[in-house]
Amino acid sequence: MQFYIISPLLLISLWRWPKIGYSLMGLLFATSFTAYFVITYQYDYDVTPESIAAGGSINVQGMMDKFTDFTNKTYTKPYTRISPYLVGILLGYFLNKRKQNNSPKLNTVTLLLGWIVASSITLACIFGLYGRQQTLIEACFYNSLSRTCFACGVAWVVFVCVSGQGGVVNSILSWDVWIPLSRLTYCAYLVHPMVLQYVFLSMRRRFEYSNITMVCIACYFSICSSILKH
Repeated sequence: MQFYIISPLLLISLWRWPKIGYSLMGLLFATSFTAYFVITYQYDYDVTPESIAAGGSINVQGMMDKFTDFTNKTYTKPYTRISPYLVGILLGYFLNKRKQNNSPKLNTVTLLLGWIVASSITLACIFGLYGRQQTLIEACFYNSLSRTCFACGVAWVVFVCVSGQGGVVNSILSWDVWIPLSRLTYCAYLVHPMVLQYVFLSMRRRFEYSNITMVCIACYFSICSSILKH
């Protein structure tokens, strides 16, 4: 909601005074990156499972306290989370400009290169940390850039689909069967943090981590969130 309130300032600036608009966007990107980087470095927020478990024994209480502190200082703060929203604003502006200028479609080489880069970036954001422990500097860069880079990958998919060059991806995403689900998921998204907190804070003992366990838990949370949103 905070981002929505300030978005007219950015959009009007981009429309009326592009240089000022781009400068504002660049300043916000830089501020968000710097804030996330400094906070991660200052408080040593390398909170991936591999890093937490490094050294053998796990201090569960210490791990939870650190993760809660990380959430409070970064995950819920607008100045660290605005970058993906800015990517969306730039995408909308760019699509509108292309429509006004009747820009031609991308050639095959550019399209292929875009898919390769976008896919590589988004997959790296999700799986890049698997099975390895980060250094603190790596954690600073990952925390500062991962969500922005993932948003750029999603923006590419939106761009090619809106431009009529999405191919099979556009056919799948435009399938009518997704329409009812798309109208249900946002409310579930708003409800699910309460479900997560209730379940995890109610636990009195540890459970054994496995892929099957996490899939079952994810399904449970999805179903409960969908039911409670009604």
